[in-house]
Amino acid sequence: MKKWRKNLMLGVVSSIFIVTAVNAEEDQEDVTLETVVVTGTRTAQQIERIPANVTVIDQKDIENSNAKNVVDLFRSEVGVNVRDLLGNGKTAQVDLRGFGETGPYNSLVLVDGRRVNDIDLSGVDWTQIPLEQIERIEIVRGTGTVLYGDNAVGGVINIITKMPSKELQYGAEAIAGSYGRNKELVSISGGTDFIAASLSASYESSNGYRDNSDYRTKDIGGKIVFDATENLSFNLSGSYHEDDYALPGALTEGEYNADREANMNPLDGATSEDYFLKTGVDLDLGEYGSVVADFSYRNRENDSWFPDLTGVFPQASELDVETWSITPRYILNNKIFNHSNTFIAGVDLCWAEQEISSFGGFLIPLTTLTGTGDIERDSTGFYFNNEFSLLENLILSVGVRHERVKYDLRKRDLTGMLAPLDETIIERENAYSAGLTFLYGEKSSAFVRVNRSFRFPLTDEVIYIDWATFVISANTDIKPQIGKHYEVGVNHYFTPDVSGRFTFFHVDVENELFYNPSTFENTNHPETSHQGIELGVNAGLFKILTIYGNYTYETAEFEKNPYKNNEIPAVPKHKGNLGFRIHDAVPGFIFSADYSYVGSSYLISDQENNFRKLDHHYTIDARVSYEWKMLNAFVGVNNITNQEYSEYAVMDTFLTTRNFYPSPERNWMAGLKVAF
Repeated sequence: MKKWRKNLMLGVVSSIFIVTAVNAEEDQEDVTLETVVVTGTRTAQQIERIPANVTVIDQKDIENSNAKNVVDLFRSEVGVNVRDLLGNGKTAQVDLRGFGETGPYNSLVLVDGRRVNDIDLSGVDWTQIPLEQIERIEIVRGTGTVLYGDNAVGGVINIITKMPSKELQYGAEAIAGSYGRNKELVSISGGTDFIAASLSASYESSNGYRDNSDYRTKDIGGKIVFDATENLSFNLSGSYHEDDYALPGALTEGEYNADREANMNPLDGATSEDYFLKTGVDLDLGEYGSVVADFSYRNRENDSWFPDLTGVFPQASELDVETWSITPRYILNNKIFNHSNTFIAGVDLCWAEQEISSFGGFLIPLTTLTGTGDIERDSTGFYFNNEFSLLENLILSVGVRHERVKYDLRKRDLTGMLAPLDETIIERENAYSAGLTFLYGEKSSAFVRVNRSFRFPLTDEVIYIDWATFVISANTDIKPQIGKHYEVGVNHYFTPDVSGRFTFFHVDVENELFYNPSTFENTNHPETSHQGIELGVNAGLFKILTIYGNYTYETAEFEKNPYKNNEIPAVPKHKGNLGFRIHDAVPGFIFSADYSYVGSSYLISDQENNFRKLDHHYTIDARVSYEWKMLNAFVGVNNITNQEYSEYAVMDTFLTTRNFYPSPERNWMAGLKVAF
């Protein structure tokens, strides 16, 4: 029997034992819930009915954290790894369930249900989501491919922004901190019984921890909700984001040890402009169900430049991506043979076009246009999911999805060195899910589920340059990635204020997509495995003290040659967090502190496991806040013990040198908020 099967059996037995032991004398009739989420099922659902490890970061958690941006909130979350290259969240990587370098492409990120993953390797721009506008964040670990399609392999993160208030509310906030950081924000919200609107604007500036790591950004966003009738409502939202930022680049080990704040690329930088509009309708058909449909448009422009002080290889690029999507779905809540049943069926349509212009090159001036590209990626996904109560406290969930993706690839090298690209590729894949949830006690639950996931190649992964023949072509050898997922877990409430969570997961992946540094191309690895255990505890004590903690153990390995039995880089085996919050011991004051630990891992691109691992590290953060009437003030310190570490490190092009992106040392932040 394979090792993972033994572990799965142990996990099932452990879960059943825990459930049985703590529930032997409890009344199973009352099953209640405090938290409702939408991400696990694409409709409002009790969190304990979802067969997955789901957590919610609510508004109080956000307000009492030391987070400077969204990704900072994930550092203390179980099963989530964060790697921030620049320390400002702009190019940060968020990895659910241990996929390493490709974690950002195996984790789906939504904002109010709108997908924000791009079609290329650029990843998610986390700075476009101001913390102050977030109502809550729902994290569903484990694949969500059936409901959400591509990218949702390791899990789904849905960021839900604040709804407009029907009463007039307005306020302002100012934040200052280390490295010349300052942020100003204003907001207003109000309405009537049937229509409400909100508007916010912010500006943020920082010199950055390292030389040539400054960052400036402007954001403005708004939302309108219109209840036309009791059964019909409309919503409209949008935002505009603009920034410019420097790119300090990596440091070799010698440079890193000599001066962690140094920068070898003083002229490298980039700008971006990003805006979206989203409108939706929610129609309640009574006993015939409901229809929800969203339509969105997004435009992203990004310019980057790398002058190269030697003048040998200056490069620059201009990127423009337009994305249109329509996501209608039908939801029916009814009873079958007097058993509760929820049926969801929907269609996800997405059209994206990417225009690329490249400048400069080998001994070519930076102002010379050397290449153009026009790449389209269209997808159509059909899905259904059904949740049926076999018993009042035993729920069966099943779902399937079929998705089709079409690539139209047009690229031309104006230097005349490479032949042009003009090809079309069509891929299709299926996914399924089956889960069983057992509700017991008042708020406790246990689950088991099996899933099949897929990930289609990104546009950058499909294009291939054959340097032997100097031809740009579609990488027709690359295949979609397929995953088979197995999970078991329990979420038990010992008392209404003390809970514990356990999850075991195992994933077998065929044709895992990754960059092969030996061949300088994106390719498939025949077989990999990802498995681990996620533990968590939360305890409210004495009405003034909350203690929380979690631990993640996970392994990710290549199962076949060429890297058989090697660890997948950038996946630490151990990760843990421990913290506490003291609230209202002194009226108005809240004090919190967090200890976070991240274990060692091989550097990105070290698939051979030849080089010394990136060192483990820990940080301790603390914050104190005071609220009085309309005023709220806070002071926080991150990395109190002044640890010197790097979250992100990668091998150089020739796999001979370790390169580091240093993380900030001790730093502080303080702010004042006024709300009316």
